[in-house]
Amino acid sequence: MAKTTTRMPRNAGYDGVATVHTVRIPLWPYLVTPASAVGLWAATAGAHAYWADSPAVAGAAAAGLTLAGTALTGLTWRAAAARGIVRQATATLSCVAGSAWTIGAMLAGPWERPWLDMWLIGAPVASIAMAVVRVMRSGGSDEQADNGSLKEAVKSLRSARIGQPKVDGARATAPVVLEPGVTASDLAGERGALASALDVSPTAVRVIPNPDSARRATVSVVPVDQLKETRYWPGPSAPGASIADAPTRLGVMEDGEPLEIWLPGDHSKGRNSAHLSVVGMSGAGKTELVLNLCADLLTRTDVRLIITDTRKGDQLPEWLRKGAHETHLDAVSAEDFIESLPQVIAQRARHLGQRGLKQWVKGCGLDYWAVVNFEAARLVSESDSFVDITESARSVGIFLLVELQRATHDRFPTSARANISARVCLGVARDDDAEAALSESTLDSGAAPWEWKNGRPGYLYAELPGVDQERWSMPARAFIARSEDDRAAVVAQHRQTSANRPSPTPRREDPVDPPATPPAGEDQEERVLNRALDLTDPPDDVDPSQPIAIPADMPRLALGQLRTPPMGTEEARAWMRDYLLRLHDAGTDQIRPAELGDVIEATGLTAAWVGKELRRLCSGPGALLQKTDRGVYRIRIPEPAQ
Repeated sequence: MAKTTTRMPRNAGYDGVATVHTVRIPLWPYLVTPASAVGLWAATAGAHAYWADSPAVAGAAAAGLTLAGTALTGLTWRAAAARGIVRQATATLSCVAGSAWTIGAMLAGPWERPWLDMWLIGAPVASIAMAVVRVMRSGGSDEQADNGSLKEAVKSLRSARIGQPKVDGARATAPVVLEPGVTASDLAGERGALASALDVSPTAVRVIPNPDSARRATVSVVPVDQLKETRYWPGPSAPGASIADAPTRLGVMEDGEPLEIWLPGDHSKGRNSAHLSVVGMSGAGKTELVLNLCADLLTRTDVRLIITDTRKGDQLPEWLRKGAHETHLDAVSAEDFIESLPQVIAQRARHLGQRGLKQWVKGCGLDYWAVVNFEAARLVSESDSFVDITESARSVGIFLLVELQRATHDRFPTSARANISARVCLGVARDDDAEAALSESTLDSGAAPWEWKNGRPGYLYAELPGVDQERWSMPARAFIARSEDDRAAVVAQHRQTSANRPSPTPRREDPVDPPATPPAGEDQEERVLNRALDLTDPPDDVDPSQPIAIPADMPRLALGQLRTPPMGTEEARAWMRDYLLRLHDAGTDQIRPAELGDVIEATGLTAAWVGKELRRLCSGPGALLQKTDRGVYRIRIPEPAQ
């Protein structure tokens, strides 16, 4: 028995090998090219004997061989893309040369010169070239084996046993068993170092925990970006169907599977309905994703699409403004609509309850409402009812989509965020933004949207109902429409065939006159009265043309002296260090910059100084802190010198 090695494909970025099992080295792969060359010569000789006597037949055969060779060359180039540029070029050039030789030898005869000479030279060259590529793929130097393999990279970070790597296309995965006392979360916290050891992008490495064991995980590496090619919107998912009949396609996953979301729930399949948050910084592609979703929804037979956009409503495409069932493009109209939803929810719940239904189903007598809120931060943060709406709207067939640049607590109520179970996060500016948009388990498994920022529009991570949680940390890419005309054509065709479609809600321009009869309820009356107030109207006993007189006895306040003078640098550093040690003694071993408000208040210094000091405490031989890859600082007590 000979000891051999199993190695990742070259395109996966590994320069070394991982010894995983013992087998005999197979020789048949090295015989494929020479055997093919001999078979090609024999087949060409037979084709010449069969076709060469008739010039017309020979010409037609040559044309057919040309088309076949072209198709085979393209297939070879595409199929070898995942095997690295060297193997791809070698295989493709061999295919081109073989196709050209076959056409000429078929017409003249493979035993005639120069075709016989070309075959005698070309066949050995191609065989040796493919053998060299395969040998180089199978072997490697000791230095490569030490530094490049997946096994050695993992073991260099954590003492671990790594199982036999499995290669699936451009992705390599391997099970990992860590030593007792080390968890999968510890390994996930060092993905950056693992990516450096493998010389790949930080987003190429994922650590998927095993739900049944804290020290078992699966390491997945996809060094070659499988999403770099633009995915154009293929059109609506199921035009003319019910929203309950088919999911809505949003894009494609890294492994080529479609990225889909089911909006209504299905009790028989154990699938809950869900609201959706779409988070991403400006330029990350979130609006493109939402527009594709809106166009898809307008092709369903039982969906009522309602749009709110209080910031850039006039910039929405015309097909959406005119195609939606309702549009609320100013603050007052949008707020009124949101505040009216609790009453709508109660009416729909009564309708479903009378029919013995626990949730909206196809054919229940109600349209499925899709409420899409563009740039919704201000709308949802200032609404007193939005949290309650997110809790009760799902079961009555009302889907809420919230598009935000940031999902932090100051822009999006925490309780509302907890009620929105479907999440899409595109590129964001900082890791703090990702923590508010995705679950902790997804981030721990390798999701890092802050690495993209807005440099890769459409790249995203998605937590969707019905999708295995292990796939939540897998990158995906949203579809991009070639032009607004594509979406407009789809919507126009649907509107022509849809009956009883109401006209879009006209935009209400500010200021808005209050209604003649105030609506019922104290809250509604208060809102109407507030709108009736003109804060710029001076009191009746004040002449606006006269300057304002300041009373002589008005006390003067030294506002600048109310703030405590800031500490000196050394004093502040000592106070902060003592504060961190007290936190550690109290059982806190991890902190975030946002949790250090006490330091800012006590020292009188700025948040920028605190952030700089945190980074300083991570350096040096006696570093008090260790920063993880998500902006979390781990407090560690330096060991005393021996």
